[in-house]
Amino acid sequence: MGTLHGLVFPINALPGCQLVKEGIDRISFDADVKSEAVIRYYERVDADLLFYFSDIVIQAEAMGAKIKFAPDAMPCVSETAQEIISPSPSRVGRMEVNARVLRRLAGVFPHKLRSTLVYGPFTVAGQVAGEQNVLRATIDNPDELEGLLEKTLECAIDYGRYLLDAGADVLWVSDPLSALLPPELFPRFAGDYLARLFAIYPGPTALHICGDTSAMIEGMIETGARGISFDQCMNLLAVEDRVPENIIIIGNLDPVEVVEMMNTEQVAAQTADLVSMMGIKPNFALSTGCALPPSTPMDNVMSFVEEGRSRLALLAPHAEDLAALAATVHKGDRDGAATLVKRVLNRRIPARSIIGSGLMRAVRKASARYEYRLCFLPEVLLIVDAFYQGYKCLETKIDAGREGTPQIVLGTVKGDFHEIGKDLVRIMLEANGMRVLDLGVNVDGARFTEAVRLFGVSVVGLSAFTTAARRQLSGIIDQFRQEGLSHVSILVGGAAVSEKVARDVGANGYGRDAVEAVKMIENILKRSRASNDDRKHPEAFSSVKS
Repeated sequence: MGTLHGLVFPINALPGCQLVKEGIDRISFDADVKSEAVIRYYERVDADLLFYFSDIVIQAEAMGAKIKFAPDAMPCVSETAQEIISPSPSRVGRMEVNARVLRRLAGVFPHKLRSTLVYGPFTVAGQVAGEQNVLRATIDNPDELEGLLEKTLECAIDYGRYLLDAGADVLWVSDPLSALLPPELFPRFAGDYLARLFAIYPGPTALHICGDTSAMIEGMIETGARGISFDQCMNLLAVEDRVPENIIIIGNLDPVEVVEMMNTEQVAAQTADLVSMMGIKPNFALSTGCALPPSTPMDNVMSFVEEGRSRLALLAPHAEDLAALAATVHKGDRDGAATLVKRVLNRRIPARSIIGSGLMRAVRKASARYEYRLCFLPEVLLIVDAFYQGYKCLETKIDAGREGTPQIVLGTVKGDFHEIGKDLVRIMLEANGMRVLDLGVNVDGARFTEAVRLFGVSVVGLSAFTTAARRQLSGIIDQFRQEGLSHVSILVGGAAVSEKVARDVGANGYGRDAVEAVKMIENILKRSRASNDDRKHPEAFSSVKS
């Protein structure tokens, strides 16, 4: 399976630029400055696989393209190559810089794995000759394009060997432009060249292609890469069955929306969720869906790595049992689900792990496959039935949702008798220690507002599966406002609802699925508790403001 299994690492080391006073332009040319930035970065970020701060244009530059450098931005192509050069990496200044940084990393972190970052022949061809020109040439001038690809492949092979000789342990190749190829053209213009590139190294290799690669997964596997790095837009649950067990699934926390833009607690929560789904796979490595932007907060990067490693360690002793449970539920085997839940309980596996990485994983995988049109409603219903059968064996272990005053009110709106989605939200909320009042189905606005007044809850979830039910949402939400309950956060979800519908009806949020709904509710309750604490201790709030 190779040495990538079980590793935790973000792709590249670009946030390291924050740790030196020099700009990215200077870092790109100075081995001492780049080494200082990268070493400081990995002294803080305890990653299992180390990169050397690479940019995407380095091979195109060596082949003759003109590059624009700036202190506060990554290098980019300013002009395509007028003449194609066949470079020798040891004589290319910036390639030699990266080799020197790899040697420094080997000296400072001798027990860590180090990686190349080589760019695929098709991507480099696009930078050398112009991306649109290359894409057009796949149809109107394929022979000439293949001549160019032979040259960019030669450069990639020479550069890859040079970095491996400098101390890299992993041959990592990124080929983002190839994502724009039609699947039937991927082998001819990208896959075959990548296969020849990976053939130079018998050790661990990885291929990353940005964007939605669902149509070319088999082509990526045929390159011979021993690990496939998936973009953050890919739902790993939907594609995992297409990846053989001897190939590592690498991914795929969102580097921008999550790691760069969220706070440390949110990064940890998103990381924990990804691990709960994928950590039971024997061929999984936890990483980001692409390179982290240079501006990513260091605390967030550290949170990702630390939380990821901790969660994987907690899950590891139970991974095989939980994987068996998840597979049984996903087959729709109700009796088998109940039997396995009892078995894993006897082995003292925590109830939340049983739900998250066993039962709920199966349902979320069904949801992902349904979204990709890989399965249909009859199969989903059987999976949900198996989920419930297993969950019944756990109900006595999860009593937080049944004792005390409710914190959340849920219900399917009037005229709608569908309850699967709502029930999944309730179960997940209860599994996470929240108290829920479930009003059931066919609930009118008066029952919702009555429950809110009776229990003083601050969050209401409205579910609508049908188009007719969707029309009820705005009226129910207006009723809350008219009755002086504007402080209540109202979330909507269900098959008939979208983010646009949520905005149009005046909801405070939209839960695309049960997992997203639970995260939103957790955040609302957390903010509510913080607000209550401020009111209880106004002097503390005043001191913070001052």
